Amino acid sequence: MKNTIIYLALCIAYTNYSQTKNNLILDDKEKLEAINDYFKTIVKDSNRVVFIAQEKLNSNLTLDVFKQNFIQAIDLKGNIVPDTHLFNEKDWKKFKKQNQDPPIQENRIWDTHKYWGKNDFRHSKTIFESMNQKPGIELIMEKYKKYDICVYSFSEPMYYQNKKYLVFTNLKICISGGSKFVVVMKKIKGKWIRTHEAFNPNETY
Repeated sequence: MKNTIIYLALCIAYTNYSQTKNNLILDDKEKLEAINDYFKTIVKDSNRVVFIAQEKLNSNLTLDVFKQNFIQAIDLKGNIVPDTHLFNEKDWKKFKKQNQDPPIQENRIWDTHKYWGKNDFRHSKTIFESMNQKPGIELIMEKYKKYDICVYSFSEPMYYQNKKYLVFTNLKICISGGSKFVVVMKKIKGKWIRTHEAFNPNETY
C-alpha cells in the first residue's frame, strides 16, 4: 500500500512538471510569434539588414511606461484613439509581480542576463550587437563604417490580463534620434496584432 501511494505521488508530480514545462515552451513560442509578427510591420523589406541589440531591455521600462496610462488604441485600419480602459491598477500590480527585473542601475536599461538568440527572429538579415558598452551606437557605426545605422531593442514580451495580451517595449536608436514605446498585441484569428501603444508623454527623442 505504501509503495502504491509513493508511486501515485511520483506520477502526479511528474505530470504536473510535464504540464508546467509544456506550458512554458508554449508561452515562449507565443512570445516569439508576437514579436516577429510585430517586427514584420516595422521592417517590411526582407532584404534589409537590421541591427538588433543582443541584450533584452529591462522589463521595468515596460512596467513604468505602461503605468503612466498614456495609451492609444489602434484598430485594423490604423485609426488611433485614446484608450482609458486597458490599464487598471489591479492588473498592473499582478503584471509587475510576475515580470519585474532587478532595478535599472546607472541607466543600464539593457539586461546583462537576458539575451536574444540568433534564431529568435525570422528576419533573415539580422546583426546582433551589444548595447551594454560605451559609447554604444557610435561604436557600432565605427565598426561597420556606416553612419546611418539604427539599432532596435526589445524587452521580453509579457502576458497581461490572464494572457489576453502580450506587452513589450520597442526602442529604436539612431544617431539622429529614435523612439521608445510599449507595444500591446492580441492574438486575432491565429495572428498577433498590435492593438495598443503606450508612451511616456514626458519623454522625447
